[in-house]
Parts: sequence; C-alpha cells; structure tokens
Amino acid sequence: MSQGTFSKEFEVHYYEVNRFAEATPVAVLNYLEDTAVTHSEAVGLGFAKLKAKGVGWVLNRWLLLIDKFPTWGERVTVETWPSSFERFTAVREFLLKNRSGDVIGRASSRWFYLNLARKRPIRIPAEFGAAYGISPERAVPEPFSELDPVEEAAVSKTFAVRRHDIDTNEHVNNTKYVEWMTEAVPEAVEEDFALSLLEIEYKRETTYGAVVSSLCAESARGNGWIELLHSIEGEGGVPLAVARTRWRKR
Repeated sequence: MSQGTFSKEFEVHYYEVNRFAEATPVAVLNYLEDTAVTHSEAVGLGFAKLKAKGVGWVLNRWLLLIDKFPTWGERVTVETWPSSFERFTAVREFLLKNRSGDVIGRASSRWFYLNLARKRPIRIPAEFGAAYGISPERAVPEPFSELDPVEEAAVSKTFAVRRHDIDTNEHVNNTKYVEWMTEAVPEAVEEDFALSLLEIEYKRETTYGAVVSSLCAESARGNGWIELLHSIEGEGGVPLAVARTRWRKR
C-alpha cells in the first residue's frame, strides 16, 4: 500500500443487486463512501471525533465511471486516497477492482469541510495532509463538469424524505439523491442500457418530512449510448442536486 492509499474489500450481497444480478449504482457508491469513512477512522479522524468538535465532511461532487458492475457474490476491492487538500475542500479518488486486480470502475469526489452548526466551510487543518498522506494521481483525469438542470422533464417522480434517509450529519445521505435520480430513468433505458457514467453535484440539503421531485430528460444520443440529465428539486422547485448519466447498450 502506497502512502495515502487505503483499501477495503466488499462482497456483493443479494439485497444490493438489480434484475441483472449486478450491484446497483447506489451499492457501488456505498462501497466507496464506506471505504472513505473507514480510512478516516484508521488515521484517527473519524466522523465521531470530528462531530464532537462540531465539524465534519460534506460531499459536494461524485464523478463515477464504470466499465463493469460487479455481480452477486463477487468480491471487489476499493482503493482510495486524497489527491488534494485546498483551503475548504478535499478531493478523494477511488479505484474499484475485481478479484483479479483489474480496475472495473473509478471515481473522483469533492468534499467540503464544514462547521456543522453554522453549515459554513472552514479551513482544513494543516495536519490532515500528514495524517492521510496525499497522492496527486487522479483516478478520473477529466475535471468535474458544469451540470445543467433539467428544463423540461420527460419523467418526473415525487418522494417524501424518510427517517432512514438521514445520515450521521443529520441530513439526507448523498446516495439517497442517487436513488431518487435513478427512479426517474425511463424503463426502456434501464432495461436495455447499463450505466457507464454518473456525475452529480449536491447544492442544498433537505430534511426529514420534506417532499422532493426527481426530474429526468434525455440530452444526447449516439450509436449504442444515451445521456440523461437529472434534477432533484425541493418544494417550490428549489434545486437540491443536478446530475448527468451516460448509459451504454447492453
């Protein structure tokens, strides 16, 4: 293990797969996030310790590229490392590997370091870089892109925020937005195509009992692929998250 790199193994459980016996996008993101959380615990900067000081990490961006989703019973390893610490933000990289060590997915993420009571970004302590170790290598070389909201939805679905959608920071966990987002993907796309790219930007938090809407519209199509735009909106059309997905023909 190189400096700053942390790894964790997972087995794909039956309750994490879709109709094709593949791990869902939410399951994969959960593997990535769980590895990041375990890495923080391992270096003595776990969420309980930070929360006791009134601070914590809040996810701002995911950019996930998947070549092949692991299937039921398959064991995979997630490798993660921080590639940068700026004033208020950190970028964390991920590789998803199969049992043979082949990379089947990669992701980059951006996190804000917040004062939890004020919900304002604060400066990342200088000692964090030494604790984690930093490797500037990027898992996804391309930068985060500008994401446009859905202007005219082809599909719209509405959800109520439930108690178990809330995480340890006492707001809706980031993967719940992805669940809402993928529920609005047209059935024909979900049936005939496999997700190959997911990029999401979180804009505002929402809370227990709120009503949210998931909007989806096609933005581009090519030979064997399709791209969709997504918006998650709160009451009154307030944007909570925007995203894009790309799907390849099965």
